Amino acid sequence: MSTNPPDNNEATAEKIRELTANYLPDATWTIGGAFRFDASLQVILTGLSAFFPMRKPNRVAGIVPCSWSLDWFVQRRPMPLAEYAQLLESYAQQNIGVLLVLDNPCITADQLDDTYSLALVEELYKRDRIRKNAVCVASDLLADHLRTRLPHLAICCHPNRLVFETKRRTSQLYNKLLQQYTRVCLHPADAVRPAIYGGISEPSRIEVVINDPCHRTCPVRREHMRLLAEMRRNPYNTQLMAQREALITRNGCHKVDAKALQQKLSCNLTREEAKALYAAGIRSYIIQGNQFRNEMTLLWDIFQCMLDYSPEIDNKAAVIATSLMAQFGAPSNSMPSGLRKFSFSNYE
Repeated sequence: MSTNPPDNNEATAEKIRELTANYLPDATWTIGGAFRFDASLQVILTGLSAFFPMRKPNRVAGIVPCSWSLDWFVQRRPMPLAEYAQLLESYAQQNIGVLLVLDNPCITADQLDDTYSLALVEELYKRDRIRKNAVCVASDLLADHLRTRLPHLAICCHPNRLVFETKRRTSQLYNKLLQQYTRVCLHPADAVRPAIYGGISEPSRIEVVINDPCHRTCPVRREHMRLLAEMRRNPYNTQLMAQREALITRNGCHKVDAKALQQKLSCNLTREEAKALYAAGIRSYIIQGNQFRNEMTLLWDIFQCMLDYSPEIDNKAAVIATSLMAQFGAPSNSMPSGLRKFSFSNYE
């Protein structure tokens, strides 16, 4: 008896699945850049859903300028709550959760009463109809405060919390944090230390930033975070800006050196390092965007981090990347306008 030929859709899905078979096949992904590069993210998310659903992100992550967050470059203006709520709804309609990043590790007691910051968290929780939203905080003080206000809110531990850890970072430290937080992000430097991540009791609750550009042995990372936190409190203090620039210059953070690149200076994970984390049971990976000035760098990293560029299939990875980027030039039924955010009425 002859069998029916396989369904074309199933056969196509199987071929697509082969493109992830040797590189983090069951990984879940969080893409940064929300609340900054949303127009570009929407294009990428729609394209991944259509062309490469095995790599459709589970969540997007983003920072809204407030007392509880940091800006790496310029101090951005606060986002209107109505615009923020609309973006939350747009991601929910695509079945994609939102990770609100509150990465300020230097929050003081007086900052806990910031009404705008709290409104952002409450709106995130209120609109979480797909049960995928969460906050990612860098302060235990803030985490405790949010637990009293929203007991059922999912709270993750940001890497900046580990940056400001005064004790030696060990597996025991991560296991302790897992008792306090829903999920915990590895310090970027610990992502290449099997002695640390190999002893974590619940690796399925660990998340890893796969494209952190800071130095692996950066001696000024904590001081940098402290300066950014102070700039948030005093956004027009030019002396703080000068101190930050001097710090970055002294440490060579933006220095491009071919020899240094060969010596693996940054915290960007290699394919083998990412696979080692996967073999240890870690399944959640974050492509951060807060340290990039524009979305083109983020888009490049999305393709570099999510696609397998092994020689035997790198042509297929290139097709996927170019197909997704081609969506940016697709015809549109609406005209671009500077009046997009305005509403008009005949009534006074």
